[in-house]
Amino acid sequence: MNFKPKSLVLFILLAVLFALPSQAQTCIKFEAPAFPIPTVYGTPAAQVSGDLAFTFNLIDAYIWNFNTFGPGIAFNRAYIDVAPVAFSPGQSLRFNNISMLFDLRNLAFAAHRVTFAYLDLGGYENLEVNGSLHLGELTAAPAMLGGTSVSVSSTPLPPPRSGKFGTVTIVGNVIKTVRVGGQELWIDSFCVSQ
Repeated sequence: MNFKPKSLVLFILLAVLFALPSQAQTCIKFEAPAFPIPTVYGTPAAQVSGDLAFTFNLIDAYIWNFNTFGPGIAFNRAYIDVAPVAFSPGQSLRFNNISMLFDLRNLAFAAHRVTFAYLDLGGYENLEVNGSLHLGELTAAPAMLGGTSVSVSSTPLPPPRSGKFGTVTIVGNVIKTVRVGGQELWIDSFCVSQ
């Protein structure tokens, strides 16, 4: 084979690019048409904890009990909404005393990173990774949860509103499930990457 110098450089560059690992990613952004307002999950939809709410981009989402302080649980509703304070573009998923479990095991790649934006206007939250539960404020989530590292950014809302918004980032060798819920909580841009 007779290559010219420019052709050889191009050939080597393409070989290197194809040899690099690809970064697979999938997101749920809770926008229409897949998520029209006023889609509702939970008690008003005659669902019980553990029912499949939806499947999107190979992520199965199950409606789930909300753990309260003490031995109690709540199960109210989650619904597609436009948040009263902009924290992400467009629509989002609002939780009212309920949780949702995102099962990542059917993806075509192993999940090593999960991020989502949140708006917290009160109450406390549930954050569970691979079966290990944190109950309390998202901003107080432990640095390690379910064999993963967790970091939460937070920005307070300007007065007269009270609350905060930010991003939750979960990184680990294997992330199989993530459950999130709250009392006055919105999430958006739930993204999973390898």
